[in-house]
Amino acid sequence: MRVNPRRDLLTLLGTLALAAALLAMPGCATPEDTSHNADIPIASDGVPAVKLDGIPAEKYVDATGSDDASSSTTAITDKLVVRFIDVGQGDCALISCGGKTLLIDGGSSNASSKLYAILKRLGITHLDYVIVTHPDADHCGGIAGALNYARCGTFYCSVSEHDTKTFNSILKYLGDTPITIPNLGDTFDLGQARVEFVGPVKRTLDTNDDSLVCKIVLGNKSFLFTGDAGETSEFFMTNGPADIDVDVLKVGHHGSNTSSSSLFLNKVTPEYAVISVGSNSYGHPDNETLRRLGGTGAEVLRTDKLGTITMTTDGDSISLETTKGIIEK
Repeated sequence: MRVNPRRDLLTLLGTLALAAALLAMPGCATPEDTSHNADIPIASDGVPAVKLDGIPAEKYVDATGSDDASSSTTAITDKLVVRFIDVGQGDCALISCGGKTLLIDGGSSNASSKLYAILKRLGITHLDYVIVTHPDADHCGGIAGALNYARCGTFYCSVSEHDTKTFNSILKYLGDTPITIPNLGDTFDLGQARVEFVGPVKRTLDTNDDSLVCKIVLGNKSFLFTGDAGETSEFFMTNGPADIDVDVLKVGHHGSNTSSSSLFLNKVTPEYAVISVGSNSYGHPDNETLRRLGGTGAEVLRTDKLGTITMTTDGDSISLETTKGIIEK
């Protein structure tokens, strides 16, 4: 068959022009559905460009030297990955295993934009579980930013209501998701890992001592997250039904002198003790608390010195990554 280059070229140009005209017609475009987070415009660097709950969006480093020691997407793995996110003076841990994701606390409201950016960067649009250990602002404030980007499956908290603006700001993002107050001993699976609520053993009238305490186990490795639980809660746990001997302890109340009693630490015997802390006027972490932690032989890791601390375990060993500083051996 004889080919006519000029005729073929004209035909191609005509086809392209017709396609362009059709795409320009109303209703032909298919933009990404952003109805869940349309109220937060995203700047070119991936950071929310507006205020979250009245807090200016802080700059989040999203390149080499990033404030999140992980890749830009979350691969589904049977390993347990625990990120102790540096949120300054507050608590926040993002945990994943087997394609399931758990967020424990969210730092203060200043961390809202940071959590939003981290979830976006990791491609996490659904949090299977969220645990707010207690309604203090430095634990629940940043949850609003997380829930503005990612939907929530199950939401746990030590209380179902709390008369503060910070706590109530979370409610509008929960939608129809109820607040569940777990019972002692309740469990759920996070991929191949098991999460168990091991505290509070007894309820008190103290917000900190009523913090939800959870233990996460994969194979032979385990983690204990204590919120702001103090010596009273620790005492009941040492005499409680759960085994609280773990490899990694998220130190209670940012290393305050009201937590990490010798009795408790002798029961927990951690290999690593992670303190989530930032610049503060409370004297956290307390020198006496640091001495007690050191006395257990635990390696003390602080987010104010190391940035975000990422621990990965296959159930037999634990590897460490940090975003700044050097781990002293």
